[in-house]
Amino acid sequence: MRRLIVAVVILIFVTVLSITTLNAQTKGIYELIEITDKMQETFDNKEMDKCLEMANDFVDKFQKTTRFFPLFMRHSDVMKIEETVVMLPIFLQTDESNFTAELVRCKNMLENLAKLETPSLENIL
Repeated sequence: MRRLIVAVVILIFVTVLSITTLNAQTKGIYELIEITDKMQETFDNKEMDKCLEMANDFVDKFQKTTRFFPLFMRHSDVMKIEETVVMLPIFLQTDESNFTAELVRCKNMLENLAKLETPSLENIL
């Protein structure tokens, strides 16, 4: 009987831990997507200084938010997005046309990451 109780407790612990980490990942990804939307708005309003500041803050926020993501997902998924994120401030300073393309690319990769990490029959099968 004790073995059954221990097994149930372990199962409950793993379930709670999985749900908690999934919620933290999802929340972090959607916060990053919101920031990309705000950067696009400031860029469209021609507020380049504010947009550059947001882009630099976005790099820091991305690194803080995703530092534990590789524990639960493929490293390559996170690294591809990070390569784009790090280039955003540079593109904004040098070539504004590339900035918008990279920002859209970054947002799209974040949205795809959110879809891939959402438990669904599509992702499981």
